[in-house]
Amino acid sequence: MATQATIQRQAVKGACAKDTRILPVRSLNVPGQSMGDIERRWEAEKDQGSPEAQALLEAAEALRTSDTPVAFPTETVYGLGADATRSAAVQGIYRAKQRPSDNPLIVHVSSREQLERLLRPPGCPASNQNSLQTSSLIPPIYEPLIERFWPGPLTILIPNPKHSPLAPEVTSNLSTFGVRMPSSSLARLLIKLADRPLAAPSANASTKPSPTTAQHVYADLHGRIDIILDGGSCGVGVESTVVDGLNHPPAILRPGGVGIEEIRACRGWEDVRVGYKDGALPGKMTPRAPGMKYRHYSPRAKVVLFETGQEMPSVALYGPKHGRKA
Repeated sequence: MATQATIQRQAVKGACAKDTRILPVRSLNVPGQSMGDIERRWEAEKDQGSPEAQALLEAAEALRTSDTPVAFPTETVYGLGADATRSAAVQGIYRAKQRPSDNPLIVHVSSREQLERLLRPPGCPASNQNSLQTSSLIPPIYEPLIERFWPGPLTILIPNPKHSPLAPEVTSNLSTFGVRMPSSSLARLLIKLADRPLAAPSANASTKPSPTTAQHVYADLHGRIDIILDGGSCGVGVESTVVDGLNHPPAILRPGGVGIEEIRACRGWEDVRVGYKDGALPGKMTPRAPGMKYRHYSPRAKVVLFETGQEMPSVALYGPKHGRKA
């Protein structure tokens, strides 16, 4: 009988036959632009036959139809996206990253309306989307955070509806899932063009540092995925903060782009605790959010911490001997 390690090696070997392409989309990735701005820019470039506009269309089509994930830039780090409603597509993320299957994924949406479509009971017409029934599907505890930090680097943990369209691999069969709306208008346009919520962890091999450039993604995942959209460097550089408002007191499950003091300044979050320091989870327990159970941000090189204003050490101390890339 094949061991789990053998199965994993075979899966990776099978995934390594891909011709990974880096497709530039930098002309569309203008910091601070609104969704209206980027949609107009994209339409204009598409009408002119721009390769970058076509690259975004190709990536969106791949997300709709392929089971191979697509790497794309967000304001935090590069994400590895797949259609969150199709099991085969989501399984492609786990294969490409060699990610443990009990490590849940974060869902990315382009708008609040798209999130509410995920949560709306089957048969509930879109015309009722502003009703009390629909608005209450997002727990009220999150409204102050959504108002202040969305779109942006904040993930909220919400109940997964009974008739959820999400693939079970997204939630690792938990009763909740994490969701965020990125502030990157390029990421939101890609999600909108795909017309799918995207499950998207960071686009790196599992346990390794999260990528902030397309070249970082290529170094880790070339041969395992088909498309990397190159939008330049990410502005935030760390992953989103994950918060849980379903328990009292509310908790930060993963630190990230929004700081604890910023969260504590919001109504109802004054007593938020830091849940990710509670200790390692037992082996068979599924973490509620990424980054809680498994090794994370694990570089190969020696890491040295510098205080603000501290003089950099000489290359003789840390250069030649410890000069491997992270």
